[in-house]
Amino acid sequence: MMKETTLFKCGVGRADMTPPVGIPHILWGARTIDLSQSIHLPLRATALCLENDGDRVLVCDLDVTGLPTDVCDEMRASIERETQIPAAKISIGATHTHSAPVWNAETTNGSSPDMPGMELMPAWREKCRQAVLDAARMAVHDLRPARVASGYGKSEVTVNRRFVTPEGRIVVSPHSGSIRDTTLSLLRFDDLDGNTIASVVGYGTHPIVLAHQNTAISSEFPGALKEGVEKLIGGTCLFLQGCAGDQIPYEALSGDVRLAERIGNRIAADAATTLAVMSPMNYRMEFSEVVESGAPLGLHKRTVLADNPTTLGVASAVVELPVKAFEPMEILEERAASTKKELHALKAKGADHATLADIHFRARRADIILGMAKRVQGVSTVPIEIRALRVGDAVLVTAPMEIFSATGLAIREASPFPMTFVGGYSNGTEGYLPPADVHAEGGYEVDIACYVSEGAEAVFRKAAIDLVRSLHAA
Repeated sequence: MMKETTLFKCGVGRADMTPPVGIPHILWGARTIDLSQSIHLPLRATALCLENDGDRVLVCDLDVTGLPTDVCDEMRASIERETQIPAAKISIGATHTHSAPVWNAETTNGSSPDMPGMELMPAWREKCRQAVLDAARMAVHDLRPARVASGYGKSEVTVNRRFVTPEGRIVVSPHSGSIRDTTLSLLRFDDLDGNTIASVVGYGTHPIVLAHQNTAISSEFPGALKEGVEKLIGGTCLFLQGCAGDQIPYEALSGDVRLAERIGNRIAADAATTLAVMSPMNYRMEFSEVVESGAPLGLHKRTVLADNPTTLGVASAVVELPVKAFEPMEILEERAASTKKELHALKAKGADHATLADIHFRARRADIILGMAKRVQGVSTVPIEIRALRVGDAVLVTAPMEIFSATGLAIREASPFPMTFVGGYSNGTEGYLPPADVHAEGGYEVDIACYVSEGAEAVFRKAAIDLVRSLHAA
């Protein structure tokens, strides 16, 4: 399952999947409009293909909030048919921008298929599916001999987002003084002439710089980040969303698109500072000679050394996460149905913004909780796949959960790899995975957008650490 050889190759591809203006923009419960009014930064699918002696893996990033697990399964199966790369070696990650259309907009957040703009959704979903396929195909066709370097950087952008109000309520808001993870996980892939083919930036913080005030479609700070790294380093940049469950940029929840650009550019500059000094090429600098000029100049020469073998491997583990109890299904269904009915009635009457904002958030919360309860109806555990991809001295650990920074820090600390990235939103989006102490505190990440019990994070953490260690030993 794992190969070590000098025949390492890398290829990248990218395709546009930006929707048209006027498509529903309904993610935020506090919104006062339902349709997008402009395009800020385009949405794209970006793919990275790696090959080692004929064995291939594929990593994709999509500028969407998240994708249902079954949709990711369908996309991976389509890519396998097109490229012959096994679905088990394909990862599809969401950058988690909150300024993209909701995938199943017609049936969520109190909406219905007959609402304005919904007729645009099927074509956009098909555009996304085709973009992923096109990006994957381009990445495979782009394969060329390459070298890789990996390491860590740091960006001070992220802070904790579980803010306690004077009344003791936990809300989503930037604040200092609590746990955060400022680590940048970085990879750089160069061709044999030293030109950068691709870079990977892994960082955990929520792309909610733009919030309910925003009316534009945008890839948010991840889009600006990728463009910034590409300008500074060259090649094509992928962004992997990290353990963002309790993380947020230090300035966020705005309607100002310029702020999203500034946040993305700052992370890009921080990443590029480290990427620029990484050297995929193995070399030695030696003093060569003195050249007489206005001042005597001592010149050095670079001696290129033999490449270190690059190990490429994929491993996975399915872990059974215990689930929490919900109210009876009939109560949850009635609550969601009644808020949806109220929402439609108020819209028909032309209710003002304040009234609509109130019903929007209630419909949004009712829908989220109902979805979580349906996901675990009749079961005591849910199977979740953890994926680990080894690239040389680095390992990328991903899962379809919203993972907290404490979990990522613990897995990284226990990993034997020199560089370990831990991230969520990959091959599906299954909700938050709060540690036990967070369960005791409550809040949105526990009470609304979560279906696992307080013991689930410990089970996940141990399984991820065991997976990483076994991959390193293989």
